[in-house]
Amino acid sequence: MRLLRRALDLFAILVLVSACSGAGTSSSLAPASGSSATPQATPDLDHPVGIIAMGHSGLTGEGTAGPFQANPSASWATGTEPAVNSVYLRLLAIVPAMEGRFANTAMGGAAASLLLAQTESALQAVQAPLLAIIQTVDNDIQCDGSNIDAVGKSLAAALAVISEASPNTRILVVGQAGRPSIAFIEELVAIDPSMKANLTWDDDCSFFDAGGRIREEGVAKLRSVIDAYEAETARICEAVPNCATDGGVRRAYVDDVSNFSPDYAHFNEQGQAAMAELIWPVVVDLLGL
Repeated sequence: MRLLRRALDLFAILVLVSACSGAGTSSSLAPASGSSATPQATPDLDHPVGIIAMGHSGLTGEGTAGPFQANPSASWATGTEPAVNSVYLRLLAIVPAMEGRFANTAMGGAAASLLLAQTESALQAVQAPLLAIIQTVDNDIQCDGSNIDAVGKSLAAALAVISEASPNTRILVVGQAGRPSIAFIEELVAIDPSMKANLTWDDDCSFFDAGGRIREEGVAKLRSVIDAYEAETARICEAVPNCATDGGVRRAYVDDVSNFSPDYAHFNEQGQAAMAELIWPVVVDLLGL
């Protein structure tokens, strides 16, 4: 069963949650279009500069504008809004040559199968980036994990393109933000009772049974499935020079309702800022800053 979205394009915890819903649509499939870089005629592969980002709506700033609308200026990875203080802005403060050299080709609802095309597009804008960020898996999650191998192969293809085009680029593959929590699910349903229907599915990952009672085993099952996908992406990353994961930093994130947009599926501006702050020490270590 392909786990498609219902009303939500899940990104943080619930995000993954609704990935098990079974039917529906995700957010806009339009690319984030967050690029202002002017390609270099001859990139300096020995001195990479700039940042690129590929993946799904977790990177597009969705949740800071209208429903299901990308807002790349508020992306935690490549955004330019001071209030978010993105990874790009933090790097710019240290490396002035970063000015304007960013490309964000992430798309709302994008599956891992689109990573290769997104990466090729981003590298056309920033041919030798200092940092490449990939955030994937979310839209591919199936409760039985039957496509884990396919997700890994899609990631491997994108990593190979980056390594060949710009061997000194550091690549960061980030995990899902948080894990399903009964406490957060109960808090969310208390705020919006209609969410219970969105979190009730016909598979082993369903958070509620037919009687509307929470299923602890469903929550635990989804946690284990997410871990399995991330174990595979970590394995693929480990085999590629200059690639690293976030080391579980995002997995340890605990959901906070105040960080979510009204759809309870994407981060608002405060949440985007929190994600940038969370991942920044990982970037510092990866780049040796």
